[in-house]
Amino acid sequence: MNTCQSWAQTPLNLSVDLRDAPRKLLHATEILSVQDGPLTLAFPEWIRNEHEPAPLTQQVGLFIKARDGSGVVGHALSWKRDPLDLYLYHVTIPNGVRSIEVKFDFITSDRNGDARASSDANLAVLDWNTVVLYPYNGPDTRAANLTVTPSVILPSGWHTATSLKAVAGAMQQTSSIVNFQPVSLEQLVDSPMISGRYFREIALAPDVTPKHYLDIVADHPEDLDVPQARIDELNQAVHQAGLLFRSHHYDEYRFLITLSNNISGAAIDHSQSLDNRRSANFFRNEKKQKLYADYTIHDFLHSWNGKYRRPEGLATPNFQTPVITSGIWVYEGLTDYLSNVVTVRAGGATKEEFLDALASKAAYYDRRPGLQWRNLDDVDTMAYPLWSNEDSNYDNWRLNGFDFYSEANLIWLDVDVTIRNKSNGKKSLNDFVALFYGLGGDTGPKVVPYSFNDIVACLNQIVPNDWEGFLNERLHTLSKAPLQGITGAGYKLVYKEGADKDFQYSLAMSIRSDGVISDVLMDGIAYQAGFGPGMKILAVNGQPFSKATLQQALDFAKTTTTPIDFKVDNTGVDSDLRLDYHGGQRHPVLERVPNTPDRVAEILQPLSN
Repeated sequence: MNTCQSWAQTPLNLSVDLRDAPRKLLHATEILSVQDGPLTLAFPEWIRNEHEPAPLTQQVGLFIKARDGSGVVGHALSWKRDPLDLYLYHVTIPNGVRSIEVKFDFITSDRNGDARASSDANLAVLDWNTVVLYPYNGPDTRAANLTVTPSVILPSGWHTATSLKAVAGAMQQTSSIVNFQPVSLEQLVDSPMISGRYFREIALAPDVTPKHYLDIVADHPEDLDVPQARIDELNQAVHQAGLLFRSHHYDEYRFLITLSNNISGAAIDHSQSLDNRRSANFFRNEKKQKLYADYTIHDFLHSWNGKYRRPEGLATPNFQTPVITSGIWVYEGLTDYLSNVVTVRAGGATKEEFLDALASKAAYYDRRPGLQWRNLDDVDTMAYPLWSNEDSNYDNWRLNGFDFYSEANLIWLDVDVTIRNKSNGKKSLNDFVALFYGLGGDTGPKVVPYSFNDIVACLNQIVPNDWEGFLNERLHTLSKAPLQGITGAGYKLVYKEGADKDFQYSLAMSIRSDGVISDVLMDGIAYQAGFGPGMKILAVNGQPFSKATLQQALDFAKTTTTPIDFKVDNTGVDSDLRLDYHGGQRHPVLERVPNTPDRVAEILQPLSN
């Protein structure tokens, strides 16, 4: 019996009731055609663009009932959870039953407030994978072949936006029901929906085809007021991305932004939309724009890198097959590099800001001893457990689930610079990106997997080189810091005197404003002096701790040979420690190397037709 094949011929009807979203509950109802005998239903576990398995404990209230030929709901059917794979439910369909009704709820908040489908009194974000069970016929089940006809019931007065296509005239104002056209389960899960009482839609880059929209829901109407400068930057980002990739792989694209101080700060990529959840004043706060604006562009660029072209280990046929994350250095690392570049090209940052951020990345890895035992390939392979770890103790020694963003960023800078230097500036990473991600020209949303060898072959089409050896060395060799791209671009990393905000560049430990040490550099001067993560600095040279007091002590120590005295608390035990340091406050900068081409200036030049 092939239940998946049978179901593909008769779509699953999925209705999601959001009227209790303000009370942290989503109600899902499915009508599913079935055959006699055993049936397995799966709650999607591995969502390729998520950083951890789906939150199964938030699925509650599951009831499965038989339906007769007229659609009348009858008796309940018992189900049993698989004891080895907790995301699977087994049920036996009695003779004569040809469809079933599946009902369950999803709780939109957890102890950290960062559940996938977050909601509050005025808005909600719906991730469809949290409200669907699908027939699972084993590893060969293909989510792309399963058809779903979705609909939602909205709270009164709410509006919604998603890349799903609504049925013409689908909105019934009296009941706030929206019916969508049938889609594959693959596309449904890849099409989040935002909804809320306060909503605004802005057409972006109207001269570009396909169409792009900025859709916003917010807790307060004033937060929908987006400064024209932010709109202009997104307009330019759309133009620059099109010129960079020279293709589009979506029917239309929606920047879905949720503005609230009450829900998670997730930022998730999809083929035809992004799902960014930011604080209420995100668009009006200049500091937050500088910190996070390129995150929006980052998720936009994932439509090409990660969604259309996808590492083969992440191109799984269904949501129960575990992913292999060894290609995440391309998925995330290249996107991180390109988003930094496109943000400057679009006017969202300056060359000086780009160089400052690059200096911070370089210094981060210049002082990252974990690179001596864990290479980038292992960081990629360990992505999920490293992502899930929230302990910052000796993070520099362990490394974490985001190291492949910045370390691979530096590697792709190296690739870009190497192409430019080997071609005397005639070729660049732009040419690789256009060729690799423009494969097939303009398409609708689809997945085209690739291997490591595909990347090597494409790079060799741009500039012949030992790219296999080049990349393998950077992925597998234990090293201190991948700074070759910086030197090749005509710069060098130096540490200059200046404010050290958390003291990592001077004292080799990171210290919070309350005096708690969040991390200590393995084998650095603080480690050798006896400091450890979690200790709290009580006093510096006899004065109560403050960041200003410690900065003053560092400045004074430059003029004396006397060590700096610290009183620290370690889980209730006080002790005195001394640091024989006289280098003052330091911060990293990139200096130009005289008589070399400024490849960074070339890289950041906006593209033109």
